[in-house]
Amino acid sequence: MYSPNAAPKGPNYTHFKNENFDRLYEKAMQEVDENKRIVLYRQLDSLAMAEAPVIVLFYDEVLRFVQKNVNNLGSNPINLLDLREVSIQRKN
Repeated sequence: MYSPNAAPKGPNYTHFKNENFDRLYEKAMQEVDENKRIVLYRQLDSLAMAEAPVIVLFYDEVLRFVQKNVNNLGSNPINLLDLREVSIQRKN
């Protein structure tokens, strides 16, 4: 939801833009105290829900079938395929 991350440069596919949200996001990214950061995250969540840039209709489920020789192929909450850490163990 951070406006500088608007697609295609980032994962803000809604192109949501709110100066207050951006300011709180930047503050949260710099906050080292976990409890204070959680308070900021809750404010961000409330702001996003009040503005309602998206409506979640369903959550998809992803299954990956991977050969045993493929290592470090993980998953993430937004189902982006990240191959930077993937390696293949060659058979001799």
